[in-house]
Amino acid sequence: MKTFFSRLITVIACFFIFSAAWFCLWSISLHLVERPELAVLLFPFGLRLGLMLQCPRGYWPVLLGAEWLLIYWLMQAVGLTHFTLLMIGSLLTLLPVALISRYRHQRDWRTLLLQGAALTAAALLQSLPWLWHRYGNESWNALLLTLTGGLTLAPVCLVFWHYLANNTWLPLGPSLVSQPINWRGRHLVWYLLLFVISLWLQLGLPNELSRFTPFCLALPIIALAWHYGWQGALIATLMNAIALIASQTWHDHPVDLLLSLLVQSLTGLLLGAGIQRLRELNQSLQKELARNQHLAERLLETEESVRRDVARELHDDIGQTITAIRTQAGIVQRLAADNASVKQSGQLIEQLSLGVYDAVRRLLGRLRPRQLDDLTLEQAIRSLMREMELEGRGIISHLEWRIDESALSENQRVTLFRVCQEGLNNIVKHADASAVTLQGWQQDERLMLVIEDDGSGLPPDSGQHGFGLTGMRERVTALGGTLTISCLHGTRVSVSLPQRYV
Repeated sequence: MKTFFSRLITVIACFFIFSAAWFCLWSISLHLVERPELAVLLFPFGLRLGLMLQCPRGYWPVLLGAEWLLIYWLMQAVGLTHFTLLMIGSLLTLLPVALISRYRHQRDWRTLLLQGAALTAAALLQSLPWLWHRYGNESWNALLLTLTGGLTLAPVCLVFWHYLANNTWLPLGPSLVSQPINWRGRHLVWYLLLFVISLWLQLGLPNELSRFTPFCLALPIIALAWHYGWQGALIATLMNAIALIASQTWHDHPVDLLLSLLVQSLTGLLLGAGIQRLRELNQSLQKELARNQHLAERLLETEESVRRDVARELHDDIGQTITAIRTQAGIVQRLAADNASVKQSGQLIEQLSLGVYDAVRRLLGRLRPRQLDDLTLEQAIRSLMREMELEGRGIISHLEWRIDESALSENQRVTLFRVCQEGLNNIVKHADASAVTLQGWQQDERLMLVIEDDGSGLPPDSGQHGFGLTGMRERVTALGGTLTISCLHGTRVSVSLPQRYV
């Protein structure tokens, strides 16, 4: 019973609110056209169709009943004619509205175009009885009126319905009364400014520039569409419609006004659909980029994990084998102390095993930076610079490090170290430099790394196109960063990575 009374109150409220809005819009339409029955086909038709496209089917009889009662009352009060044609047209419009009613809860660009197509079909069906009876110019005026009214008001109903349906509404209580009202002044000023400009363009331009006013109508639509999407485009369409109606004198070229309203409504609808499509594509692209970047990071993590395991296994197995070889070589030397050739062979075997051990150690260092297992990133880079014996090669080195390593992920630590490793290795091999500077710092939520020397630059076969730095560039790109190399007055390797907190 409670649900029944609640539904009854809702239906009664819907009936009276729709009736009041319908009559007000009919009065405005009567200002633009000369006949009461034609005024029904303008904005009242757009209001009824716009609400039917958004509301559940249970409210359709309420809207149709209210419209028919008002038409019947106007027939008695002001001599409105063609009551039957208006009723038949209203019933015919139910077909396209019913066909797309299942898509009313979607808010993508296809929905906008579908509703635009439904509006066009409904306008044609509403004016079909007039065209069928061949009332001359009135038939084509009826089609123009329905198209203009539908494409002007129905999209506005979509905007308001979208606003009401996509927000959470709470009953006004003591906790909400004390909260300040958020007027969103910037948005209000933006809307009002464009509305005033649009109104001035219609009323204030001199006569010799009046032919350019239709082109000026597109400016608010483009501005609001770009800033607010399809909702902004449709709101700008409403503002332009108000400005056009306000600038129209009594029955002064109504066909020109209707065509202007129709063109700017189509512009707003199509531009809004295009902007919405562009935004959806951008969102989809951003999701795919984020997904690909996440997969790339996971791939790097897996790669480093495999490198770590392989390096550990090689270190243990080969290290034990080489130790055993050296031990056996030492035993041979002691057992054959009187045999010079055997002793010499044992010493050679021991030296070769040490060489193999050093080579394997360097290879393992390339495979997995062992310094990162025990040291901080700054300490690991200093250790790397000492191992490369830069001072012994006549290269003066300077390290300046201002990065909070607690904010770095393991991938970032390894990537920064490998860039330093490859950059310093190229400087030692190819640059013929006398000084190298390595700097690391944080700037605007990004990690910055610069390796700079005063050498002759990198040759084409080992610099920008070399396998080493190309691999580093791929790693940096996988983490969402950039790596650039310049060879003016030496070589400068710059890395920029987005900072992610772990």
